[in-house]
Amino acid sequence: MYRASEHRPTQAVISLENIKHNIKLYQDKKASYQQIYAVVKANAYGHGAIPIAKAAIEAGVNGLCVATVDEAIQLRKLGLTKIPILVMGLTLPYGIAEILYYDLTITVSDLSFFDQSFHQLKKNQQENLLKENPLKFHLKLDTGMSRVGLRTKEEVLAFVEGVKAYSWLNWQGVFTHFATAGGGPLSYIDYQWERWQALISYIPDFVSLRHFDNSAMGLYPAIGDRSDIIRLGISMYGLDSRDCVPEDLVTDQQITDYHLDKEGLRSKNSTNELNLKPAFQLLSELSYVKKVEKGTRISYGASYESPEDEWIGTIPIGYADGWLRAYAKIPILVEGYACPVLGVINMDQLMIRLPKEFPVGTEVTIIGQDGKYYNHPSLLAHMAGTISYEILSCISERVPRIYI
Repeated sequence: MYRASEHRPTQAVISLENIKHNIKLYQDKKASYQQIYAVVKANAYGHGAIPIAKAAIEAGVNGLCVATVDEAIQLRKLGLTKIPILVMGLTLPYGIAEILYYDLTITVSDLSFFDQSFHQLKKNQQENLLKENPLKFHLKLDTGMSRVGLRTKEEVLAFVEGVKAYSWLNWQGVFTHFATAGGGPLSYIDYQWERWQALISYIPDFVSLRHFDNSAMGLYPAIGDRSDIIRLGISMYGLDSRDCVPEDLVTDQQITDYHLDKEGLRSKNSTNELNLKPAFQLLSELSYVKKVEKGTRISYGASYESPEDEWIGTIPIGYADGWLRAYAKIPILVEGYACPVLGVINMDQLMIRLPKEFPVGTEVTIIGQDGKYYNHPSLLAHMAGTISYEILSCISERVPRIYI
């Protein structure tokens, strides 16, 4: 397992105040009966699960969402013992004892999980855990994502009837996921909404939590406020789910300087009007500076040749840190200059063209603002042909997180 490197300058700087600010924006807009669960899966989208979860709890969220049982156990072991934790991904029944012991709420999509779980407990003589801690679960419905979940009236009715055989269950909720709220045709939301309404009509009334809101759906007109839980993910980290670029942070001039087509970077179907504040910066320093002659080859594969005498800076970050080779088009900011990456990105380092000589130790900004330029994650996602979720969540644990 990677451990944070304490002996080089590359680091991610996370603003916990911006996390709390973004949560409050949703708290101010939500209906009075709605709850907010902070989504801290994948190491809180690369921000650090424990500090972000604690900040979210301080901000007043009602629960946490993770993807795996292991992520949930980590939160419990480090002191978050009271707040509900929903594991949104499917899990394997052999971990049932830990699920019960750590008081986790899991996602289920078929009855066989209960049979296999009970068999596992009986095999290990742990049935007594069910007396102390009934298994909490939410049923997942597939209304159009086609990932996991029950899809038809017949499947739902069979589940509702079959679940009666298990007296040790606490069926708390039912949920689905809208596939296009954060990108894709908005008309597909109407299709999924109709399927959702049809399927939940067969869910018993005692199942009190019925939810489908992610960050984007939480603001969707006429539908978003009908979800009992807002699962607040990308917006909590200060980014728009469709990676629309905010005008107050990234100007048209920067878009021109970066040679991007403005169309599509800014959309009316976004959460930018909320004044979300990005929480993530990625910083480093120049570790080496040199002047090279015309014709000098640079990086693996001799992939760049200097067309004239140039100042070259080396930065200690590479694809093993999560700054992938596909990001070679993204400039690095140095003292207000946007400096292009030269050649391919290495495993641990990359090289940039400097406009002039800078001393070793000069701070560089990889994600964040420097002068008139803001390397906003959503802008960088457009440049790299990906999404901001991937850029942030891929920053490896080798990069230390600093919290302010």
